[in-house]
Amino acid sequence: MEITRKNFAEELENITNNLKRSCFVGFDAEFTALLSGECFKYRLFDTNEQRYDKIKDEVSKMIISQVGLTMFQYDRNKNDYNAVGYTFHLCPQVLGDIDQSFIFQASTLKFLCKHNFNFNKFIYEGIPYLSKVEEDEIVQQIKNNNLTSYLTSALEIEEEKELQYYSNKVSEWLHSSEDGTMYIDVQNPIQRYLIHTELRQRFPNILTTDSLGNSNKILIYRDKSIEGANSAKMETLEKNLIDKLLGFSNIIQLLVQYKKPIIGHNIFMDLLLLHNQFIGPLPKKYSIFKMNINNLFPVIYDTKYISHEMGKKLTLDEVWQSNILQDLHEFFAKGKYKKLQNGINFITLIPPFNEKQSYHEAGWDSYCSGFCFIRLGQWAACDNMGVYRPVGPREKMAALAPYCNKVNVIRGATPYMCLDENDPPTHRPNLLHIKSLKERIMNIDKVACAVAGCGAADVRALGRRTALVAAGTHFTADKILKKFKDSREYRVSTYKPYGQSAARRLAIWSGALITGSLLLMLLHKRVKS
Repeated sequence: MEITRKNFAEELENITNNLKRSCFVGFDAEFTALLSGECFKYRLFDTNEQRYDKIKDEVSKMIISQVGLTMFQYDRNKNDYNAVGYTFHLCPQVLGDIDQSFIFQASTLKFLCKHNFNFNKFIYEGIPYLSKVEEDEIVQQIKNNNLTSYLTSALEIEEEKELQYYSNKVSEWLHSSEDGTMYIDVQNPIQRYLIHTELRQRFPNILTTDSLGNSNKILIYRDKSIEGANSAKMETLEKNLIDKLLGFSNIIQLLVQYKKPIIGHNIFMDLLLLHNQFIGPLPKKYSIFKMNINNLFPVIYDTKYISHEMGKKLTLDEVWQSNILQDLHEFFAKGKYKKLQNGINFITLIPPFNEKQSYHEAGWDSYCSGFCFIRLGQWAACDNMGVYRPVGPREKMAALAPYCNKVNVIRGATPYMCLDENDPPTHRPNLLHIKSLKERIMNIDKVACAVAGCGAADVRALGRRTALVAAGTHFTADKILKKFKDSREYRVSTYKPYGQSAARRLAIWSGALITGSLLLMLLHKRVKS
């Protein structure tokens, strides 16, 4: 089901109830920018901390435009799952000095158009949100009794005219009508709050409250003598305003509150953006980022990493085409893993999910992530038991426990990011050292082309005539060493940091020069004496 600003409030209770009943939640996010440019190039040299440091500032320029959540609910009687999916359309809001800027690349627009992204829903119907840091700022304004001045400071001329218009309208009603009540329909929650405060200041005898039947309407009583007259407390108006401003952040708070396991596919970037958009600016330290995510979402599974590890068990005739989400989902959906055809848990996609099934649409991708998780979990559990039959969510979770909180890292020095412990040591072979025998200044692109035929490898300059090579596998490293064994252009060897680094060589030569100078000085003194 698509959730926009128009139906968010009325669907919030259903969403909450579906979340409560779920055993885990499929998650996916779509961004306003593709991961392109030099800082987003994945290098085999990169540790997770180095990659985080490279991209954290760039990520702050991007926002999540769509979030997909699919609540998977287990039916004990049938031993099957029901999947209730939602696509949330988001759009940032202007609030006081909160005015987020973000990039929208042309290449991203092309990609989104290809996958039928609805830009009108993003711009006109997107649900607002606040990060925890921004929410705290608003709460502080309330405590300081200056929320009204904070909000009015950023009003546009048309919004100021609207405030004046409704004040004049109420004044006219008080002087020319004998009706005891009056309604004002105001869509914008910030304007609605400001009109409440403005009217109360200008007309001390009137009472104002939000209409129960329609939260967009302000109900005004001429005075307290009117039957049923009441005036909403400022605390109530402030709470109503914050609830409206939080928007989708309410859903994030529900996920934090209920601690449901989160299932995503290749969610390294999703988590960075989730932190930046709903928690606060990304911290300088990578370790703090991991701690913040783990404190809020203590159980996360990445089907990209799980499938990479479990795929090693497949035979050549069984292996999937790739473990990108679409290929992985179709591998299981079409029953290509034969062992899982005996007693599987059926997964029923039920209303309110009625999206056209299109990959790179957040709701559908969140469903596919959860679908693959169920199949991978059953595979792992049945392998442990030695018999293939339907298994419950607890058995699946237990079987996949070794993969919990391990997030896939693309083409890096380490295979995954561990959210609740230290990251693992590098699984790559030792770096190779390459030295040019002919060129005074090494052509890095030329070297990269020369090693490319041996397999996945990255090249980084070390000095004017030297470079380092990071190979993806030990097989590739051995192949590079053999290829250049008799080369007249380059000498390749296993890198020894203390013997081949420029800094080490400089230190050795400096030490030698200092020692030599001291010896010469001593000899010179002896000769003179």
